[in-house]
Amino acid sequence: MGDSLQKAFTGVIAFALIVIAVGRTPFSREKELSNLCREYYVIYLNQDDYSRTQKEKIIKVIASKTNLNSETNSIGNFCNSFYFNQR
Repeated sequence: MGDSLQKAFTGVIAFALIVIAVGRTPFSREKELSNLCREYYVIYLNQDDYSRTQKEKIIKVIASKTNLNSETNSIGNFCNSFYFNQR
């Protein structure tokens, strides 16, 4: 009886960990986009300190994660709306 109880508790604990991990996924995606937008703003504000390839790289990463066109204006608009709507 003790063995079956231990297996049941192990299953419940495993299931709880899965639920917690799945629940944290949107939070980590949001924070990743927040950090990418902050990096975009640093590049935008200090344009002379960054090469064109660095700018294009961060724009492509944000575009691929948000399914936006890689035009600078659409990425800038996204980062504005994303950054200013944070709590």
